[in-house]
Amino acid sequence: MKPYRLLLILLLAGSTAVRAEEVPFLPMKWERLPDLNIPRAGHQLLLAGGEMVVVGGHTEGFTRTPTAEYFSDGAWHLLKTVYPHDNGFSVRLPNGDFLIGGGSAEDFGVGQTYGAERYEPGTRTFTAFPILDIKRTLATAAVLPSGRIVVSGNWHADDAIGYSDGSGPFEILQKASQDRMTPFIFPFGKDDAVVFGGYSHTGTAQIPVVDRLHGEPDTPELFEQWVLPICFHPIRMEDCRAIDPESGREVYLFPAFDPDGRCAILCFSEGDFSRIPTDHEIPLEGPWGPIGWDSRLFVDQARCVALVQGFDKDGRTYLLTAECLPALRGEAASVCVYYTEPLPELLFAPALILPDGRFVTAGGHSPYDAMGNYNPSASVYAFSPFPVAPDAAREYPKWPFVLLALLLLTAAAMLLARLHHRPAEPKPAAPVTDPVEQNRESELFARIETLMEKEEWFRRKGLGVTDIATQLGTNTKYISNCINSRTQSNFTEYLNGYRIRYAQRLLREQPGIRLSEVSEAAGFTSESAFYRNFKVLTGQTPAEWLAEKQK
Repeated sequence: MKPYRLLLILLLAGSTAVRAEEVPFLPMKWERLPDLNIPRAGHQLLLAGGEMVVVGGHTEGFTRTPTAEYFSDGAWHLLKTVYPHDNGFSVRLPNGDFLIGGGSAEDFGVGQTYGAERYEPGTRTFTAFPILDIKRTLATAAVLPSGRIVVSGNWHADDAIGYSDGSGPFEILQKASQDRMTPFIFPFGKDDAVVFGGYSHTGTAQIPVVDRLHGEPDTPELFEQWVLPICFHPIRMEDCRAIDPESGREVYLFPAFDPDGRCAILCFSEGDFSRIPTDHEIPLEGPWGPIGWDSRLFVDQARCVALVQGFDKDGRTYLLTAECLPALRGEAASVCVYYTEPLPELLFAPALILPDGRFVTAGGHSPYDAMGNYNPSASVYAFSPFPVAPDAAREYPKWPFVLLALLLLTAAAMLLARLHHRPAEPKPAAPVTDPVEQNRESELFARIETLMEKEEWFRRKGLGVTDIATQLGTNTKYISNCINSRTQSNFTEYLNGYRIRYAQRLLREQPGIRLSEVSEAAGFTSESAFYRNFKVLTGQTPAEWLAEKQK
């Protein structure tokens, strides 16, 4: 069966369902962004270095294209890739780069490839990466907290679970219990993950068997009731991860259907599967008829809201939203549906969420067109279910900001002039300090700062005053007194200041990074300690702080 026919079945699955009248249906703004330079489908859509980037895929005539494009200054700009990657995978690496791999070996979606490459957003360059363990198309990859990259999935070829440490070629880790296309790979713990999928490598529906990197395969009872929809656009695992900013609990969310056509959102967390409760049934019919929900779920990390895209036969686009925080805390998630008027095109395309909350799709093809893969689109659409904040993707006039800056500078100059003519208040007498002792203290503090800033000792778990004193050949009393004198804080406060600043840098520079990774990298012994100290020092949770910085 052709991919577009399988998707059509999914879109029409709700044709006999009863509409859930209680669910709010609200109009949604949308806009047409500048078109891609090359029409394409089967490509990857990334948010890399703050820019939208499309990579690979195929263009007119179902021919592969070894190109990429990035969006900057209101336009798309072409780049050259090492390989075409038609129906390949992508995954964000811990340093913010992206790994893109696999894909069809020939035009028309034929065959599989070993090829993989790294995209570096800072330089906008692609470089070859060590090859995959087996030739793959329609695979999925995920990065474990340990840093290992796990890959699985294939199309019309045998499957296996492979891995790489990020520096060398992939190796086969274990045989897959089932052949799968575009499986889910959900990391948990330090170095474990589950791998499962609802469709075989030939596109045949199957009850998922869950492979575990450390443990025996099994089929959760939940999967005997709920069916995973087919997906021809692999989703990155970080895109469907939700995090409770208070407890730090991480979950992965994904949609599923039962034999009666009802839709649900399932959840994976720390080795277990469950269904999240919602305040209303997810509607399969809207005011204008049946709605077909997509097989992919995206989590808006800043707002902690899950989104699923939907369509109807008239060309309307829908976004189902479900609040994540209540679900993470055992309460019913509030659901709502946003909709547009019929759009010029109905496109099955890769998607992502921008920091300002816009849901963007780029390229793709119509699921109703038998020749869709031969006639992909270059269109880029942005949907706004939430209020939109300015970002780099939009151009705004600069003169209001210049005028405001001049007014502020003028006011500051007037204030300084007044202060200059005000009689000086007597300064408190400085404490008398022995110059020799002062020099010794300055030298000791400089050595402490070298350990912290250049050698990043603060990232060591369990670091204590004794460790610093031993390294510098002095005693703990001198270290404590020196830090207190220079920073007006004790050793623990001084140490946690470095750790929190490092965590903030990771959160800014690596969008989507797991908070467990941040806690580990910054040197905290537990996530709870990370959350507690972050809030003490900043007055905000990590999620609140990051959302404010993004705004």
